[in-house]
Amino acid sequence: MRRIALVLVALVLVTASVSFFMKSHKNRGEETKTGSQSVAVDVTSPARATMQRVVEIYGSLSPKTTTAVKCEVPGRILRVKVKEWDQVKAGDVLLEIDPADFRLDLTRNEAGVKMAKAQLLKARVDLNRAKREWDRAVKLKEGGLITGQELDERKTGLESAEAGVALAAAQIGQTESQAAEARRSLEKATVRAPIEGTVCQRSVDVGDFMDKGDMLFTVVDNRILDFTASVSTMDLPLVSQGQKLTFSVDGISDQTFEGTIKRVNPMVRDTDRSGRIIAEVENAGLTLKGGLYARGKVVVEEHRDATTIPKASLIGWDLEKRSARVFLVDPGNVARSVPVTTGLTDENVVEITSGLSGSEHVVVRGGFNLREGDQVQVAGIEPGKSPAAGRRVGQSDETAMAAEVSK
Repeated sequence: MRRIALVLVALVLVTASVSFFMKSHKNRGEETKTGSQSVAVDVTSPARATMQRVVEIYGSLSPKTTTAVKCEVPGRILRVKVKEWDQVKAGDVLLEIDPADFRLDLTRNEAGVKMAKAQLLKARVDLNRAKREWDRAVKLKEGGLITGQELDERKTGLESAEAGVALAAAQIGQTESQAAEARRSLEKATVRAPIEGTVCQRSVDVGDFMDKGDMLFTVVDNRILDFTASVSTMDLPLVSQGQKLTFSVDGISDQTFEGTIKRVNPMVRDTDRSGRIIAEVENAGLTLKGGLYARGKVVVEEHRDATTIPKASLIGWDLEKRSARVFLVDPGNVARSVPVTTGLTDENVVEITSGLSGSEHVVVRGGFNLREGDQVQVAGIEPGKSPAAGRRVGQSDETAMAAEVSK
């Protein structure tokens, strides 16, 4: 009996093992069959966009024209017409120096001019008399009435009169020059703005005695600013004169400003190995101020109407070789990979220069779990339907599902 019981137990164990093996094999087959249909992916179609390559720059703004107004003639300040931060135009009066001494000097020099002119008249009278005496002496000599010595004396008198006229004329020129200098000094006693701008610094007050060369005002013209920026050594060869740039400044974050590169320094700094550029910025509204810190970019390359896909679609992206692969979904919901060549990039998308025609359905999410020939299920599309029946380019999951429900 014991032997029979053992045989029965063995038969039960063998039967159970065979049943478990068949069931497990069947389940694995079903899992394999359904597994190829269970890879969920998101797809999109290539879009057309303008792609740009930009160089980041950082720097500060400064007025293109800053003029130091200095005292040109010594004297005591009589009146000051402007205060700090006043707007002035070229030629506006800034201050007046006491003109009394300059007027006296001008009067004295003008009197000297009159005296020199009077002396010239006298010298000309003397010259005319010397000429008459010379002519008379020549005739007398021909008649033998005077000696040769007397004739020489008349000639010397004529030459002396001519020299007197020349000297008087030179004295007029000298005194007129002195009068003009005095007149100019009197004009300089009224200090005027050399440029249109803003008085950013005032260093003088009424009653101060200022010597020649002393600082009076600083006037800046903010209508045109210089944007002096640093560029990395690698990007410096890409930047050139005439390129446009855009930038923003601290404190005015809601606006973007533009400028034009005017100069590029051919040398790099030893401290940080960066190059410097200077761009000219129009500031007609005077919104920008000198000294503001600015961050901007220069567009050094632009491709219009480029084929683009999300960066997340790329598999095995080699940035140096500009090569990658992407998975496409065929109408039969079968995944296949194709090589592509990449171009310009931005934060989210990449340009595809070859490998795609623009009408494919590219796997955006789930591609890393795919193998060549796998069956896929596109998110938001009923099983068995082609991706072409699902979302359009850029269409969201919710929009695509709503479209399916409406059908």
